[in-house]
Amino acid sequence: MKKALFLPVFLVFAVSSFASDLPNRRVFIEGTASRADHREYFLRNFHDEAFGTGFPIAENVNDAGYILRFNVSPNVDRQADDNYFVINISLICNTDDLEVLNFDFFFTTLDEMYEHNQPLFLRAVSYIPPFSEDDLIIIQAVDNRWKNKWIYLRASFDYPVTFYVLQGTGLWGEPPIAVFNGNFGEPNFSFSDQDHKIYALPGATVGLQFQLLNFFSIEGNFQISMGDTRDNNFINMAAGAEVKFPLKFLRNFMIEPYGTFVYHLKTSDIFYEFPPFAFGGGIQIGTRGGRHGAFFVDIKYLFSLTESGMHNPYGELWPNPEVIYYKRHVIGLGIGYKIGIFNRR
Repeated sequence: MKKALFLPVFLVFAVSSFASDLPNRRVFIEGTASRADHREYFLRNFHDEAFGTGFPIAENVNDAGYILRFNVSPNVDRQADDNYFVINISLICNTDDLEVLNFDFFFTTLDEMYEHNQPLFLRAVSYIPPFSEDDLIIIQAVDNRWKNKWIYLRASFDYPVTFYVLQGTGLWGEPPIAVFNGNFGEPNFSFSDQDHKIYALPGATVGLQFQLLNFFSIEGNFQISMGDTRDNNFINMAAGAEVKFPLKFLRNFMIEPYGTFVYHLKTSDIFYEFPPFAFGGGIQIGTRGGRHGAFFVDIKYLFSLTESGMHNPYGELWPNPEVIYYKRHVIGLGIGYKIGIFNRR
C-alpha cells in the first residue's frame, strides 16, 4: 500500500524536477514609441504573432527567459518621401541581461506593416534556442493548463434515475402498502397494492465553476429534467450548488469529488407536497479536451430529508388515503464538456 502511494508522489516530483531544467523560452514583450497608436499596434501584433507561432508569452518580466523590446521613432535620417518611421527591435536574454540581437526596420504607415509583422517577430526570436525532442516530451507531460483555470463554463447531458420509495403513512395492509375504499370487513371494501416508483428521463445542466484554490472550487448551475411519474413531458427545474475538491495527480485526468445542494424551482402538480431541498455528493472525472477544457463524466447521489406526497390518482375507486407518501432518491448520470478561461499560476 505504501509503495502504491509513493509512486504517484514520486512521479509528480520527478516531472516537476525535469520541467524546472527546461530552457525558459517564454517571451516578455515591451515597447516604447513617440506615438501612442504605434506602441499599441506593435504590442498587440507581436503578441498575436507569438501566440500564432507557438511562443509562450510571459505576463511578468521576471518569469521570462527573453525580452523582446522595441522602440518606434521618427526617421531623422530620411532622404525621400517614405520611411517616415523606424522601429528598433532587440532581443535580450533575461538571465544575464545580454542583448542577443538588435536591428532596425523602416516604414511609413501602419497599414503596410501587416505583411511585415510576422517576419520581424520571427527574426527577433530566431536566436532563442529550440527545444530538443526530450524537452518536448516533458513539456507535453506538464502542460496542465486545462486543469488550472480560474473559471469553467460547464454544459452536460444528464440522465437522472429517480427512485420514489413507498412509505406506509395512511396505507392499508401488513405492511401497509395499499390504497383502499371503505372499511375493512364491509361488503364494499376494496384495495389496490402500491409499489415503489422508478423513472429515468433525460435532462441537462449548465453552470459556472470557480477554481478558487488548486484543491478547491465552487460551482453554481441550473438543471432541467424531463417528466414525473405520470407525465413524461413535464419539465422540472432546479438550481444547484457544488463544492468540489480537484485531484490532479494523474496526468490526463482530473478527479473532482464534491458535495452538492439542490433547490427545486419547479415541480409537478401531481405532488401535494415536495421537498424543496436535496443534498448529496458525487464525483466528476474529466480528461483533457484541448488546451483549455475537459470532457467529463459525472455521477452523483441525491436524497431529500422530507417525504414527497403525491395526490391519490384513483379518485372514487380507492380514495384513501388522499396523499401517498414516498422517500425520494436520485442517482444522477451525466456526460459533458467544460471550457476554462484565465490561467491560474
